[in-house]
Amino acid sequence: MQLIKAGMFAVVAALLGASAQAAERQVYLVATAHLDGSNLAYSIFLNEPQVTDLQGCLDAVRKGQRERDWQQYHHVFRRDAFQGFTGHMRYRCAYSDLQISGWYDKPRYNQPYLISIDDDSLLSVSRSSSQAQCSSQLRALPARKQAQSFCAMGNQTITR
Repeated sequence: MQLIKAGMFAVVAALLGASAQAAERQVYLVATAHLDGSNLAYSIFLNEPQVTDLQGCLDAVRKGQRERDWQQYHHVFRRDAFQGFTGHMRYRCAYSDLQISGWYDKPRYNQPYLISIDDDSLLSVSRSSSQAQCSSQLRALPARKQAQSFCAMGNQTITR
């Protein structure tokens, strides 16, 4: 009987652990502005608590782009900051259990990150000491992982 109780406790604990992990996983919109003809990019990580699945994120992106009015994931791509250059935006929705600080449009995008979104839409972000180091880390990845990754400057704090 003790063995059965211990086994049931382990199953309940495992289920509680799995649900706690799932509760920590959030949906992020990764918005990246690329400067065309260069490897320079700026990324922001946006989270809306009411968006809990990838489809909701994708719907919000489509609606924001179509109406040019971002009711969710509010942000502004400042074309004036790219005077004399061309750039484009790329939006990706992904899951992550990382703790990412809120985004506020401030001028200092001084934190280089290696950003990866895999085939399962899982976001991973690691801080590099410089843009050059990030580029070296990116080139060192296997081809498949390299295709899912990029370097970008950010201004948010990311913790595990």
